[in-house]
Amino acid sequence: MEYPVFICDDDQDQINVTIKILGRAEMILSDEEKVRFNINTATTYQDAVNYIKEHQIEGGIYFLDVELGKDVNDENGFDIADLIKSRDEKAQIIFVTSHQDLSIITYQRRLGPVDYIVKTDDVDELKKRMVKTIEVALYQIEKFDYIQSMNFTYKIGRIIKNININKVMYITTTLTPHKLLLIKDHGEAQFLGSINEYAENNPKLLVKLSQSCLANPNNIASIDLKNRLVTFKNGDVEEFSRPTTKKMKELLNNFNYKVEDLGYLKKED
Repeated sequence: MEYPVFICDDDQDQINVTIKILGRAEMILSDEEKVRFNINTATTYQDAVNYIKEHQIEGGIYFLDVELGKDVNDENGFDIADLIKSRDEKAQIIFVTSHQDLSIITYQRRLGPVDYIVKTDDVDELKKRMVKTIEVALYQIEKFDYIQSMNFTYKIGRIIKNININKVMYITTTLTPHKLLLIKDHGEAQFLGSINEYAENNPKLLVKLSQSCLANPNNIASIDLKNRLVTFKNGDVEEFSRPTTKKMKELLNNFNYKVEDLGYLKKED
């Protein structure tokens, strides 16, 4: 897998050392899946800002020199990190610095870096530290992707909401055009959108029962094929359309449903 890497340091020699170590890290961290780094660099604050604004990076690993100017209070790596975090929510930021402890500044600015790497002439020690830090960054990216894959995302006004998919019962249309109702395990929420839009965006998480309802198959309690009804774990009942019958039968197989004597199919406990 290829990961974008951006290095900003006013010392070209330091950039060259980092690139060399990244090449070594590609070999060390590759197993069944090959790890590749797509590397871009900048030596000034403004060049870094221009690059970040001109390129949409997702899940990048950023090596940022804190002291880009003579004074740590000048425009520096912290300011670049602020910009990065506003554009790349998966960003893995690694500060490269001559200072031993900058934790107070990063805490105050809520930057949450993966690591601080102190510049040193001991190349072997630097290599060890960087490779370990890169390994952590890759893990964090994979962890983020996994968590996101388990989340249902919707928007209320300008606010983006994330909810664990296990808490979603179903989504249905309302009497108000283009407004949907989200039924959760506890509570509900309304937001703008269409059933088709959310069905297309969440094909692995939700199943379309009809033009007016999406369901979380994990929260279905029973399916009545004869009467085309789905009962959810919270007791709510929704109809599914006739063309969806085939899909309902697939769910019965995929989720290990069994036939009950009462005339409907119920998921095994």
